[in-house]
Amino acid sequence: MKLSEINAEQLLTADVFDLVQERPAVIRDFAIMQDYLTRKGRNLLLRSGEHGITIAVELMVTEDGFRMRIRPGSISEENPRWRLMRLQFLPNLMDTAVNSEGHYLLPLWAGALVDFRERSHIKNADRVYLDQSEWEKFSGMNCCAQLIPEGGCFAIVEEGDFHCYVQSEFNDNGVNHLYMDLIYRKKKEDHLPMENYTVAYHFLEPGANYGDCAVIYRKYFEDMGIGLLRERAVNNPVLAYSIDAMRVKIFMAHKEPTPDGSAPVIVHADCKDCMTIMDAMKNAGIEKAVITLVGWNYGGHDGAYPRHFPIEPAIGGEEGLRELIAYAKKIGYQIVPHDNATDIYRSNEEFSELVSRYADGTPVGGGMWSGGLAYKSCPLAMIRRSGREFERIKDLGFEGHYYLDAQPSALFRCDAPNHPADEKEFAMILAAISQIPRSLYGAISMEGVWPYTVRFTDETGSIHCPEENSDYYDRLPEHTRQLEPYPVPMYAIALHGLILLQRVWVHHYEDAKRGLLRELAFGFRPCMEVSLRNNGGNGGDYLDCIEKLKDMAALCFEDLKLQTVPFRSFAEPVRGFYDAVYENGVRIKVNISDKEYDGVASGSYQIIRSK
Repeated sequence: MKLSEINAEQLLTADVFDLVQERPAVIRDFAIMQDYLTRKGRNLLLRSGEHGITIAVELMVTEDGFRMRIRPGSISEENPRWRLMRLQFLPNLMDTAVNSEGHYLLPLWAGALVDFRERSHIKNADRVYLDQSEWEKFSGMNCCAQLIPEGGCFAIVEEGDFHCYVQSEFNDNGVNHLYMDLIYRKKKEDHLPMENYTVAYHFLEPGANYGDCAVIYRKYFEDMGIGLLRERAVNNPVLAYSIDAMRVKIFMAHKEPTPDGSAPVIVHADCKDCMTIMDAMKNAGIEKAVITLVGWNYGGHDGAYPRHFPIEPAIGGEEGLRELIAYAKKIGYQIVPHDNATDIYRSNEEFSELVSRYADGTPVGGGMWSGGLAYKSCPLAMIRRSGREFERIKDLGFEGHYYLDAQPSALFRCDAPNHPADEKEFAMILAAISQIPRSLYGAISMEGVWPYTVRFTDETGSIHCPEENSDYYDRLPEHTRQLEPYPVPMYAIALHGLILLQRVWVHHYEDAKRGLLRELAFGFRPCMEVSLRNNGGNGGDYLDCIEKLKDMAALCFEDLKLQTVPFRSFAEPVRGFYDAVYENGVRIKVNISDKEYDGVASGSYQIIRSK
């Protein structure tokens, strides 16, 4: 599509608020006041005379499409009756007909396909970077796509992503819609934001699939200045080691959650037990591992954050921990703490100073864990105390690829009068906090990774790509579940070669063989979370997990060694059959469907190496 073919009258619709009648309204009557070509594209000036709102829009030509941008100062509101609240960018560009062929790619999990079959009228809104009220969606991507036989369109909200919803609507009188919905005000008294809002539209070749979107998405990250994993590892021995190492969480201790956190600590693997687990790993041929200790801190896992000291006595205290750390390094393993820089409990003496608050002063809640009712600490308040705490932890002897839990998470804000932070400030300062251990240790892993955090991390501890009809479906809001979304690994394909990836600990698989084959197809590294005493901890039995993983670990870390190699292409021609080609020419076909396909038997894989 050429810029001249875009119907300017359909560039925008707007949600506004009527201050006279105290109710919302929708503007669809923008008229073109100016329209001219530039060296980079096309500029338009749109105006709704009835509502007194004028908006300047830039369209800039790109290699495979265009960008649409609205800059600060580009919006004027001359009628005091109306306040602009939201803008919908090109709301009809990706329209499709009900029962036509193709899918929408929604930003659920690592990507989800929804076809255009006839269904009841459904409206679905997915917050970019995840709304806490719908955390079950894990909607962290700032993109969506229309995949149709003619090619379709892949859209990325490049600026303004912290204020965006991906809106999808199905069977609106026979038409489906997909578009970016940008928030300009949450409350009518707010000021207009002083930042660019930019959406890039990439037109796809005929027959394009979600793997083709992933290749475009990776280029978006590279254009942001994010280096390839192999480039970052050249002068970074910690990262270079962990590339070919298995992430192993040893679940040491926790307390059964109670509102006040008063339950006793339960030990699942003390410091001596951890040495036994590591010996078993070595005996099974696992030569490299990043041992990640969970529950080493005071109160066990999630027991008293942000407090860590004294080291939990029940696991062996500081003396036992130092001995364990020395033993891990002696046998050639990295060993690091499982940590958390976002949660805070009322038992902490700094609670009132550090906690995030709603506008009415109520602390912002964050669940109930071992330490009792948890709350979100405000990163603006936390960052000044974090450095000395991270250094104190490192002085215990830990060395390796550090791990931060629950970071990033859903979008939060803080309205405490002495350290207020909106959603973007909250998120970006959390990212800044993560750079302290990254500088101290050399590399960092986060439990999850959203696009704005990719530049700040080297590994994600989890990318959510559930199996179809798993219990993840039961957690979705009813209207989203009715869409019957099909999970796909688009986000993982895009990130492969930029950061290290893993998805789920092996003991969570109902069928370990099928689960590991799926991980092989998607480029995830095998990983395990284990305990020794089998008394209710999060981890699986260490001997069972080692047995399930050892062969796939050898294939991943010793034979294929593809962790730093981006995908050239990725296709799923039929559900459950994956055809992945890496940039070095290695091709892997994985079949977890119930029938043979393309010469690969059900429940097996094929590796083709270029000569």
